[in-house]
Amino acid sequence: MKGDYDTALKLHKTHLCIAQELSDYAAQGRAYGNMGNAYNALGMYDQAVKYHRQELQISMEVNDRASQASTHGNLAVAYQALGAHDRALQHYQNHLNIARELRDIQSEARALSNLGNFHCSRGEYVQAAPYYEQYLRLAPELQDMEGEGKVCHNLGYAHYCLGNYQEAVKYYEQDLALAKDLHDKLSQAKAYCNLGLAFKALLNFNKAEECQKYLLSLAQSLNNSQAKFRALGNLGDIFICKKDISGAIKFYEQQLGLAHHVKDRRLEASAYAALGTAYRMIQKHDKALGYHTQELEVYQELSDLPGECRAHGHLAAVYMALGKYTMAFKCYEEQLDLGQKLKDPSLEAQVYGNMGITKMNMNVMEEAIGYFEQQLAMLQQLSGNESVLDRGRAYGNLGDCYEALGDYEEAIKYYEQYLSVAQSLNRMQDQAKAYRGLGNGHRAMGSLQQALVCFEKRLVVAHELGEAFNKAQAYGELGSLHSQLGNYEQAISCLERQLNIAREMKDRALESDAACGLGGVYQQMGEYDTALQYHQLDLQIAEETNNPTCQGRAYGNLGLTYESLGTFERAVVYQEQHLSIAAQMNDLVAKTVSYSSLGRTHHALQNYSQAVMYLQEGSMQLPVHSQALDASFLARQEPHSSVFALHPFGTLLWKALPLTRAHGILSSWEGKTADTVFLAH
Repeated sequence: MKGDYDTALKLHKTHLCIAQELSDYAAQGRAYGNMGNAYNALGMYDQAVKYHRQELQISMEVNDRASQASTHGNLAVAYQALGAHDRALQHYQNHLNIARELRDIQSEARALSNLGNFHCSRGEYVQAAPYYEQYLRLAPELQDMEGEGKVCHNLGYAHYCLGNYQEAVKYYEQDLALAKDLHDKLSQAKAYCNLGLAFKALLNFNKAEECQKYLLSLAQSLNNSQAKFRALGNLGDIFICKKDISGAIKFYEQQLGLAHHVKDRRLEASAYAALGTAYRMIQKHDKALGYHTQELEVYQELSDLPGECRAHGHLAAVYMALGKYTMAFKCYEEQLDLGQKLKDPSLEAQVYGNMGITKMNMNVMEEAIGYFEQQLAMLQQLSGNESVLDRGRAYGNLGDCYEALGDYEEAIKYYEQYLSVAQSLNRMQDQAKAYRGLGNGHRAMGSLQQALVCFEKRLVVAHELGEAFNKAQAYGELGSLHSQLGNYEQAISCLERQLNIAREMKDRALESDAACGLGGVYQQMGEYDTALQYHQLDLQIAEETNNPTCQGRAYGNLGLTYESLGTFERAVVYQEQHLSIAAQMNDLVAKTVSYSSLGRTHHALQNYSQAVMYLQEGSMQLPVHSQALDASFLARQEPHSSVFALHPFGTLLWKALPLTRAHGILSSWEGKTADTVFLAH
């Protein structure tokens, strides 16, 4: 191919020499333009710019407006390839302006298509869409079904990237209809592929599956291995969305078999990646690590640095799922090193974000903040909606870090920035997360009415999204806040809705949370028998799902409820079980709460020595870890706080120790309040 362009270049140079000998100025311009096109095809964009500029100069001198239009278009292509985007945009716009001035529909259509493609390539889909729409308004006069199909495809893609999936479906269907009219099987295959992806995004998995099966059939008739591989992968992804992981694995295994059959190592690596991800989702981490290790080895053999980067990221995700955060962080360091070699700011930004999340999981919030700030610095170099969205999500993560550190004012600032980005891009899912963060921040600062507004907006967004889990979570948050405000009827209404949705979804963990919340509200209302029923349900679910955290929570809440009823012997039994689980999990907050409750109940039973022992254990941890305890309580968002009056520690010791010792402990507790907060994780 290169030889063809070299030959063409020699002929164009000969053409130029003849035109110069004949003093044919217009022909010289055409020769310069052809030479520019040849250099552009050879990837020698500096040379292309040089000759196209000479062509433009001549066309301006001879006042050839049509030639000027096409030359502006060619210069735009070369400047875009050189990364001179501002110059490229100006030349694309000049091409469009002149074409319209000349009323040249064909040239105008090319300019519109090029402007749309330019903005799409930069991720600027909002700016791209109007140019494609203007092209389609010209389509009846153009009589170019192939070109129209390409623009329908591009417009569908722009809407897909903007999250306008219904619009994407509309344009992909137009693309498909045009491909059928042209009897173009390859274009039909591409259209079915894209249409299936749009239906999947709309959660219409039946139509998505149908489209990908059409793609598979066309790929087989075309004997196109790449398209067949893509169809199998897309079908696997749909089954992942349907939570049929075993079904997905069968498709990914077919992908791997096809890759082996056609002896394509890159396809093989891609299949390993999909299989590793699927096995991670069903918590078969050894298999996941095995597949991702094979993925990495293939990419290393191929010296495929972008592939290696992805593989390190996949391995890190498995280690994150295993809670092996140090190993995950090492994988991200490897990924970052490769990203820097590739000089890919988008990849670097992504890795910095993942490193920040890893540090959050390691509870090293200050370091996490540093990585998120580095992520933001990298994102400043990028343009397009995806980069803007990543910036918003980095703000959200920074909000989470500052919230965990107890700096709620700073957290709220970042959540507000996150919300602003989410609203500007009309990203409902991210708006929901931002409102949730703002609600939690205002609540922690005691601004309960502001928190209520945020949680109500979060619920509205959840309904607009229509996802059951989001709605259930939003009802739970709102219910817990109403409980805190003493609006018990509203709290029960919200939490009962959460419980019903959880049961419809057959989501046992969510059902457990709703039961816990309802138990807390009824306990605050003094309806202890009803509270016990819900806490027993919480415990039952926790035991059935083998969830020790929720078992501990339920034991603690049952203990507190029996303590409120004055049934101290049963309260002791449950709090001892609560303490045992808290000790196993090294949960400081839960240990402190259970020590306090055991101290109170033993005091009520007049077991003063045991009461002193438990309260001493609790007090030994509180002064040392009071800041961590405060942050931990707030991070849990204790919604159903049942406060019990405690006996001051010193008062209890008067009954068991000499007076001087009691006075010392009373002094050490001066200014502290010793309330028990109802457990709600």
